[in-house]
Amino acid sequence: MKHDKHYLAALLLAASVTTNIIFSHAQKVKEVEAPSTPAPQAAAPLEINEVFGRSVQGRNLIAHILGNGPEITMIFAAVHGNETATPYLVKQLCAHLKKHPELLKNKRVVLVAVMNPDGLQKKTRVNANGVDINRNYPGTWRKAKRGDSFKSGPSAASEPETRAMMALTKKYPPSKIVSIHQPLHCLAYTGARSIPLARAIAAKNGYRITDNVGYPTPGGFGGYCDKVLKAAVVTLELPWQKPEAAWKANASALLAAIALPVRS
Repeated sequence: MKHDKHYLAALLLAASVTTNIIFSHAQKVKEVEAPSTPAPQAAAPLEINEVFGRSVQGRNLIAHILGNGPEITMIFAAVHGNETATPYLVKQLCAHLKKHPELLKNKRVVLVAVMNPDGLQKKTRVNANGVDINRNYPGTWRKAKRGDSFKSGPSAASEPETRAMMALTKKYPPSKIVSIHQPLHCLAYTGARSIPLARAIAAKNGYRITDNVGYPTPGGFGGYCDKVLKAAVVTLELPWQKPEAAWKANASALLAAIALPVRS
């Protein structure tokens, strides 16, 4: 009887060890065979505030990027610091798009309210180096000769503001660009690809469309867009008016520019 007890205990111990081995093996097999679940990919943020460069005097150049769609529209202002109504439109547009995110479906909008903060501080057309940023871009740049009224700088892209904008357009390649200026009261487009954009804007604000503002613009951003970026570009030239009036006249026009489908 005593031997039977020892025999039974041995059998129970062996069964326990065997069971543990089976469960352990099954767990290992399960660990190996379990399908791996990829980590969820975070969606691109709907709003980014980005310092994309600095002015001659070290002021930040700030871009507000709204939406995460593939189609990019860029809108910027205050290239000339004495065109003081222009930043207001971009700021109001930014606030409006934040309140109405449905307008950003499948779209991304890059907004720069002030491209020439040093000039805006002193209300001068040129930057702190005395260069007109809108005459400093590659593509159509040329050095100013004696008697020329424009100030193009010592070389193409010599200015930090110019280089910053070039880097921004490389990081966020736009298919449509609206540059806001004063005071010619027109829509100046560059290149045939820009005509649909000009017409979409004009349908809302009633501005005259032209491809000639009446004087040479070598080194202009429009020429850079047309020849280098291959993107549609329109210069929205406001009349001299108060910022609030300019926004009222152009809010729907800017939204139309964003909504316009891109055609290859």
